[in-house]
Amino acid sequence: MSSLFKKSLVATSLSLLAVQAHSAGFQVSETSVSGLGRAFAGEAAIADNAAVGARNAAALTRFNTTAFSGGLSIIDPDVHADVSPAVSGGLDTEAKDIAPTEYVPNLHIIHPINDKLVVGFSAFSNFGLSTDYPKDFYAGSIAGSTELVTMNFNPNIAYKINEQWSIGAGISAIYADAELKRQKGALAGTVGGSPTDQVAKLAGDGWGFGWNLGVLWEIDEDNRFGLSYRAQSDITLDGDYTDGTGLQTGTPNKKVSGELDLNLPEIIEFSGFHQLNQQFAVHYSAMYIGWDSFKELKATGSGCTVTNGVCFQKEENWDNSWRYALGGTYTMDKNWAFRAGYAYDESPVPAETRTLSIPDSDRHWWSLGATYTANDNLSIDAGFAYLDGDKVNGNERLSSTSATSATDFSAGGDAYIYGLQLNYLF
Repeated sequence: MSSLFKKSLVATSLSLLAVQAHSAGFQVSETSVSGLGRAFAGEAAIADNAAVGARNAAALTRFNTTAFSGGLSIIDPDVHADVSPAVSGGLDTEAKDIAPTEYVPNLHIIHPINDKLVVGFSAFSNFGLSTDYPKDFYAGSIAGSTELVTMNFNPNIAYKINEQWSIGAGISAIYADAELKRQKGALAGTVGGSPTDQVAKLAGDGWGFGWNLGVLWEIDEDNRFGLSYRAQSDITLDGDYTDGTGLQTGTPNKKVSGELDLNLPEIIEFSGFHQLNQQFAVHYSAMYIGWDSFKELKATGSGCTVTNGVCFQKEENWDNSWRYALGGTYTMDKNWAFRAGYAYDESPVPAETRTLSIPDSDRHWWSLGATYTANDNLSIDAGFAYLDGDKVNGNERLSSTSATSATDFSAGGDAYIYGLQLNYLF
């Protein structure tokens, strides 16, 4: 198989600038707006609204009445990438504002069965990405447009063992939809045609399943710890692959059926919450993401006859990563509460294998938020976060068949996230 398609097209099918993914790799953290305002510090322990169902099933026992939370986060990134070829041939070498604005919804409900048993349901996304490079970008063969959308439908159940200990568990049905397009870019000078010609398109969707466990330890009303585990989920995306060059199928622009296996990593989160007095509380989290399960991307299809059924393949071999968050909450009166937080997100992409399609980097979160409590039943959350991603550099070949095709690149960016959420106790 052409090394161009093995090395570049598959890599970008599930990756882009790290800032646009909003958390390390292509993880999405926006499961609640109240959490957004504290950089998601303490999420597995606080349980201040029904959105806790997405982070720790055991914390459902904190509710003695039916609770609802629903919100929307708007992610406005500013991401750029530059390549430095010896000769550009008149093609764009700077790609600005390549990550479009995205909207991430969340919905949660919790319902106590009795004073021991509680059930809940959460719908949210914890993985996704989107990017769109100019069609005449120099590195179009390893850039182009990429989109991955996932939605997790997660029923949970929790049991209160005693006044201090609760346990919880859940199952997940995860829907994923992905699409990528690639252009020839600078390779048009070698393979012919226009730089804007499409060389590959992949579109597919599918369902996967997973499970989660949680435990909550309430030392007293003012101090508690939460620990949760969300298992790895494997999703097979079924769809179509269009071979613009014929290198895989033998016929240019031929569309064939294919599938790609996507491994979403396990997540372990530990959180603490401490109400210091009537007004001040501190909370924190440490999250482990098992990205070492993301070893390769491989798409197969019987129509890719030239390459023995392999439409494309790329080794990834990411490392496991950590996310650390610290936050505080100030309750001014019965109507208003304010919060703030900071988080440090490690990148799972090894520096030595960083590519233009995955120039992932460490990033820093700075967050602010507020809650307005209208009455005993209704409250509204507002949250804001600024994400600052480190600038990274790398070197990648447009095609590994030529020693002269290596291209230096730099990438970086930041993002602003805004959110509103409604909470209601029945």
